[in-house]
Amino acid sequence: MKLKKVFVGGLALSMVLSVMACGGGNSGQSVSGTDTGVQSADSSQDTDGGAASGETPESYQRAEIDMEEEPYTVAIQIVTLPGTDFAGKEDREAAINEITLPAINCKVDIQEIWISEIANTTSMAVAGNEKIDLVHVATVNPLSSLVGSDILLDMNEDNLLQTHGQDLIALMGDVLEAGSVNGKQLAIPAKVFNATVKGFDYNKTAADEYGIEIPETGATMEDLENALYAIKEADPDMIPFYLGSGELNYLYWLQGYEYFGNEASYGVVMDSSSDLTVENLFASDEFKDYCLRMYQWKQDGIIPGDPTDTNTAQSYFGAGQLFVGGAMDMTEAGNAQISAKYNFEVGYAQMYEPKITNTTVTEFMWGIASNSERPDKAMDFLNFVYTNADVANILKYGLEGVNYEFAEGSDKVIITNGTYLTDFLVIGNTEDMLVQSPSGEDSIEKTEAMEKEAVISPICNYMFDDTQFQTESSLIYSTIMEYLPRLQNGLCDSEDATLALIDEFNQKLELAGINDVIAANQEQLDAFLAAQGE
Repeated sequence: MKLKKVFVGGLALSMVLSVMACGGGNSGQSVSGTDTGVQSADSSQDTDGGAASGETPESYQRAEIDMEEEPYTVAIQIVTLPGTDFAGKEDREAAINEITLPAINCKVDIQEIWISEIANTTSMAVAGNEKIDLVHVATVNPLSSLVGSDILLDMNEDNLLQTHGQDLIALMGDVLEAGSVNGKQLAIPAKVFNATVKGFDYNKTAADEYGIEIPETGATMEDLENALYAIKEADPDMIPFYLGSGELNYLYWLQGYEYFGNEASYGVVMDSSSDLTVENLFASDEFKDYCLRMYQWKQDGIIPGDPTDTNTAQSYFGAGQLFVGGAMDMTEAGNAQISAKYNFEVGYAQMYEPKITNTTVTEFMWGIASNSERPDKAMDFLNFVYTNADVANILKYGLEGVNYEFAEGSDKVIITNGTYLTDFLVIGNTEDMLVQSPSGEDSIEKTEAMEKEAVISPICNYMFDDTQFQTESSLIYSTIMEYLPRLQNGLCDSEDATLALIDEFNQKLELAGINDVIAANQEQLDAFLAAQGE
């Protein structure tokens, strides 16, 4: 979320409190005014808010960079799609090193990891004391599942964030609270803008060819279903919808709840605008109806329903064999990144209005590994990336002339060539970075407009502390992975068998302790909300 100070003066107090419940982003000052990105803190900032509120306390001095010591190499995780093998990593590292060595006396080690392996790779690296510094705290490795795992360093230790991350504090503001649990700053939100809309992307070229109309906004499940059945009839060889292994719950993108833990293992808040009750997603009517729909889609050939198929939806979509590429959080930049990858027109159907939620704020974050040899240098590097657009652009888009070219007549918009795809990388100050075609020069303006109109969840800065539930966490997640693929791929023999499997699923979840975890989550959430009202 990105809310500037100038908005506050003209708003009623109640609106200010509502905004602050989630946290303001950039406080209005530019943090990219120097070549090195290590400029002095702005002494005109308020000083009574502390680091968590986006202000830099006068008692904290910016740490000086020791330019005489041996340069430290910061290892950063870049998560990719399974099967991705990017060439030219050494060249990108060298280009970054040319900037970071004279600025903050460090180099970079880019660790490219498939998304299917990120959770295990991270935990094993920390447990085995392998080289790791900046951790991808996102997607299938979210903060809500890492709080009690001892994988992440507390950035408040030795005032690390306050002395080595002052530009991050100024840029992110109160949204930093989303990464703070019981006074420990375990992660930094990666996004400067946090508003997204739920929906799905599809092959618009095919839709236009067969006369299939899908609303751009206000799309419903019925609109999606009608389109899937229409493409099935028009082109029987095209896969209408694809769930792959079924381990990733697509209901989140089609419903829009806020979840905690891997695949909602700690519960969900279905609609924070009306009810802040934490509940078991898998015992909800919404999940039951979804599973019954998936069963019917399987019977009618809408989904292949083969959880052993290891191909990704992106690979089928790119080959023109899949109609709906996936359900997703949609943003201006994200849509452009998707569109640029394919040789056909991609359409986007928005199902919900823009919203800033707990899930959108914490969806992409950065952490420092608890076994990092030099957490101070890791923080120096992360802070620097958010002030130096050149480094952020190399990490995100690669190298000019190798991975992209500038669009004709523009020094801002680039056209990528598909040789470097970073679907799961969110890093840098978006305002200062390049813009990927087909987005245009007005991309940031559109993003800011969506941010301003977005509904703000009252719990977007809340994080559940799962420290006391590590055993339950493992059991609950393994149970979800046992049942979700079958239910989501519609593999039961009948509707009655589907409902029976859902009942069996929830019985196993209760035995694993999900009710105790949800009760603790609710207690912590209530305490959080009470504190916001003080």
